[in-house]
Amino acid sequence: MKFVPMNFKPHQSTFDDKLSAIIGLVIALIFIAVGFWVRNKVAHERATLTETQGTVVDSLSRRERDSNDRPKETYAPVIEFLIKGDRIRFTGYYESHRASKGNTVVVRYDPQQPATTARIVEPFEGLAHWMAFGMGGLLVVSSVGKVLPIRWSSDGKSDQS
Repeated sequence: MKFVPMNFKPHQSTFDDKLSAIIGLVIALIFIAVGFWVRNKVAHERATLTETQGTVVDSLSRRERDSNDRPKETYAPVIEFLIKGDRIRFTGYYESHRASKGNTVVVRYDPQQPATTARIVEPFEGLAHWMAFGMGGLLVVSSVGKVLPIRWSSDGKSDQS
């Protein structure tokens, strides 16, 4: 196995490099802005809404058509939770899989209107903003790398593309 030294070589940025860097930075800023928006939305909900445990007590089904106009069955869980001894029921979102009766889920609701504002808290809700930040960060690094006057090279030749 031959050892090939890796080092930096000079590079001339082209118009295409600069244009793709600008487009990448704009998209990166959008990802980062969405990340902040999602983080703030979740933080606001956690601060103003109440969380409790709910139980899947039933499942509704309906037939829909997919994008290829084929029939498909979708299911929505019926969730029940207690507030000061009162049972509150609501229907979750329709999905392609059926939730098992007896499953417990986290429910978030407005204490003033629990029956109309209740919703299931998605298990990975706290990761969505980190994924947006990560994608934005990767795009920033990639975009800045396109316009740097040097490139990482392992072949001993400069990149003059």
